[in-house]
This record gives sequence, C-alpha cells and structure tokens, in this order.
Amino acid sequence: MADLMFPFLLLGCTGGAKKESENIVVSVKVDENKLVLGTLSVEKHPQIAYDLIFESDFELSHSSKTTSVFLCGYKVFKYPFSYDLWFSV
Repeated sequence: MADLMFPFLLLGCTGGAKKESENIVVSVKVDENKLVLGTLSVEKHPQIAYDLIFESDFELSHSSKTTSVFLCGYKVFKYPFSYDLWFSV
C-alpha cells in the first residue's frame, strides 16, 4: 500500500527555542540535490506553510543545534491507477 502513496508536506514550525534570535534553515535533499525550503525565525516567522508532494525518496533537515523543528503532513494516493475512472467519456 505504501508504494501507492506520495508524502504531502503541509507545515514546518519551531519548537521550544533556547535562542530567540536564531534563524533556522529547513531544507530537503532529493537525489543528490539539496534545496532550501525556507527559513524559520523564533521571533518573526515561527512557522512556514508548504504545499509539496514528494514523488521520490527525500530527506528533510534543519540547521539548528538547539531548537526542535516539527514538520506536519500526510500521504496522498497516486492518481494513474484510478484517473480513467473519474474522467471516462
């Protein structure tokens, strides 16, 4: 069943921060490419809304050594196996 679904990332936010002025870079590694998804700031931007679907293996990471970062999302079904049923003519 897991191979019929894609991960869908919705939200990233900071946890209990020890440094109020710390900027935290949230990034994703897909294949050999590392991309920055955004920068969290405990004072100004403690959360980021995403709308991302990952179709291949990926690895999420962040730059903070003192603050937790929480990511929220869910899994969505891949469409090709039932797409024809929805749009048959």
